Amino acid sequence: MTQMDTDGPIPRHTSWPADVAAAFPPGDAAPDPVRRGALLRGLHRYYLAYLAGPESFQDIPRLNTDARVAATEQAWLAWEDARVDADALPATPDAFRDWFLRTAAGHVQAEFCRYLAEDATLPEIALFFLAEELVDSKFDDLVALVQLGTTGTTKLTIAENYWDEMGRGSPERVHTRLFERSAQYMRKHLATAGAGIGLQGEHGELQVPEVYENACLPLMYGIHRHLVPRALGAMGLMEQSAPPRFQAMVEGCERLGVPEDVIEYQRVHVHVDADHGAEWLEGVFTPLVADSPAVLREIAMGVATRVRVADAYYRCVRQRMREVAR
Repeated sequence: MTQMDTDGPIPRHTSWPADVAAAFPPGDAAPDPVRRGALLRGLHRYYLAYLAGPESFQDIPRLNTDARVAATEQAWLAWEDARVDADALPATPDAFRDWFLRTAAGHVQAEFCRYLAEDATLPEIALFFLAEELVDSKFDDLVALVQLGTTGTTKLTIAENYWDEMGRGSPERVHTRLFERSAQYMRKHLATAGAGIGLQGEHGELQVPEVYENACLPLMYGIHRHLVPRALGAMGLMEQSAPPRFQAMVEGCERLGVPEDVIEYQRVHVHVDADHGAEWLEGVFTPLVADSPAVLREIAMGVATRVRVADAYYRCVRQRMREVAR
């Protein structure tokens, strides 16, 4: 198995704090979901603080100085790596291309998408929007982070992706701004529907480990420079597999009479992410995997880990949506 860490060699499991060891136990032992959730929520707060704007410079944490954060990251990385069948990962550029396209095609969450489009209630869709907010609200910063140090076609491809995220120069069409409009509407709907969420609050149904794993994984990969190949793999998979989900969100919202401006972000991404997925494969993955077998392996590890984390996330969110619908 491949093992990566965030600051030197991964320590022995027995050296981790008790709650970290319980949250990410060795072997097939079941994680403690309460401790795991608490640690992942702490990681998410840390990452958001690290990515804060210049006006918050006094509150931005110094990277790799928080021993608890480092232990959590190291334990989580080791736990995830142990669940990847490294021998099944592609070893050549041609094999990578076929494997990636096959993996992405199998990762579109077809049944979940069908439910969103045809059956989900507005509270269920609203809850899903807020779960997605934990990732989409920082996606433009992640794109900016992964282009650092790249060159040539790779840098230009990521730059084009980032320009799209920036609304191609229109402040009103910056993608995070469009998504915030969606999130505000859905948060207000849940509040007025009595679903237990304030206008600025965090929905209790989303305070579970799987939701924060899904949010933290690309943040951890993007923030730590030596994990950037994994960030590229995870983000490429997200771009490649997202369009059917965005289409389902649009269809579900249209079915329920959601205003057009609320679903503009999702409608835009039906086509934008389809373009990005193809561009990422040709412009980012192809040159990188051709140059280095080690980078190829790390990108593949990022893809494989993202699949596991996202699959668990969609199963969990689907169950939480059912609970909101009751």
